[in-house]
Amino acid sequence: MYTPTAQNLARRWRRWRIWVGLVVLAVVFWAVQPHLQVESQSNAPLQWVSSQPAPEQQDVFVDGVLRLQFDRPLDPNLQRLAVQLEPPAAVIFDVQGDELLLKPRDPLRFSTDYTLTIAPQEGLPLEQTIQLRFRTEPQFTYERDIKPLLEASCVGCHQPAGRQRTQLLDSYEAVLAYVKPGDPNSELIDPRWTRRHATILNANNPNRPQARGGSPEIAYLQARGLPLSRLGFWTPEEVEIVRTWIVQDGAPRSSARAQAGN
Repeated sequence: MYTPTAQNLARRWRRWRIWVGLVVLAVVFWAVQPHLQVESQSNAPLQWVSSQPAPEQQDVFVDGVLRLQFDRPLDPNLQRLAVQLEPPAAVIFDVQGDELLLKPRDPLRFSTDYTLTIAPQEGLPLEQTIQLRFRTEPQFTYERDIKPLLEASCVGCHQPAGRQRTQLLDSYEAVLAYVKPGDPNSELIDPRWTRRHATILNANNPNRPQARGGSPEIAYLQARGLPLSRLGFWTPEEVEIVRTWIVQDGAPRSSARAQAGN
């Protein structure tokens, strides 16, 4: 019968202690490793992945939310954020997972180039300063604002069947012949036109006897249910709408908001 000696027992005890120590170290390592990874990530530079709007995007809603996405979740307890928006505009922010949401306190200006700048700071350890450039939506568009105005007042004459058929205003392409985007001297808003339009109603008095077949201008308005009093007439407010569309907005045909039905 084998009887362990004191020396053998001591040797076995040492081996057992070594194995127990290795197991304990392994358990501690696996328990601590996730925390080490989180700590390492929190100290690593934060990378900007994408944004909405995208860099250099046009037609951005003036009352929309700017969204910046990063390569990992942001600190949900972020309380202060230094943000610069040029031209100057105050913004409020929120954190949702890996996204930073920025919303202007008041609507931005129409048809304006903006630059958003966010530098590395406490709570937002960016890899490098963010600069996001974008342009806001137009205030007026041809399809939504200018076309109805022209149809009510001008197209009756400025159409293929009208008396001013050599100066058509019945389509966007035709209107652009009298518009230079951004130019306040565009022919469509030349006072010679606007003053002349204001007197056309007298020349087209619907109470006067009409030539055989009637007036194509009046027929155009009647077919669309438009009042005859609008023929050839722009109010000062309408003149300013057309001017703003040309000068401020650059005479756009449509916009993302109009296409979305907003």
